[in-house]
Amino acid sequence: MQKVSIKKRIINDNAVYYVQALSLKNSENRTAFLIPHPTGNEILEFHTLEEAVASVKKAGFDYILPDNENVSESVITDLTRTAKSDIENVLFNKFKSKTNDINSSVAVSALKALSCLNDKDAIDVFISKIGEDNDKIREVAIDALVSYKELVIDKLITALDDENWVTRNSAIIALTKICEYAEIEPEKILAPVMKKIDDKNTIVQSTALTASGQIYRLTVLRQAKK
Repeated sequence: MQKVSIKKRIINDNAVYYVQALSLKNSENRTAFLIPHPTGNEILEFHTLEEAVASVKKAGFDYILPDNENVSESVITDLTRTAKSDIENVLFNKFKSKTNDINSSVAVSALKALSCLNDKDAIDVFISKIGEDNDKIREVAIDALVSYKELVIDKLITALDDENWVTRNSAIIALTKICEYAEIEPEKILAPVMKKIDDKNTIVQSTALTASGQIYRLTVLRQAKK
């Protein structure tokens, strides 16, 4: 594992600790956050050694202490837990901003990255993308929603009445997949999906017909196992 050196300087009789860092940029290409890294060309400054070590460890690196210095691991653990939310918040905002990129490949990659965080706050982002014209964006958003299982069922049922037929269609697909992959009683989903069999859009009608059959089959199979 690469190691990040922690440098110590005495300024006005006070110790200051420095580590190399890489910068994360915001949508305006300005530095939004610095993360410790052995090849970074930026500098992070800390007032205590414990804070410096905690930051390095949270970034996924080991560290090299200044000569004759030591640090309490229990303190590092507490500080790392605090630093975690800061880093995730920066990543969340960065990934989220890129989901609206005009380049569909960038938007798709951003959605995939966002799904890796497994953050409940991302659910509304994925919901907003299931009505996109781009097939790949919709697919990634649907798969991300399916991974949340029962947490997104109510939002997807609400999306069944969205004015955008693509959103309605995608919501049916997502709900069907959740029934297939999660231990959820299909009956809760079957009735709302069946209502879409009479949707004003024929594509939604077709999807709802197929989905209703699949969900009913899952209902029968699970009842048979009881």
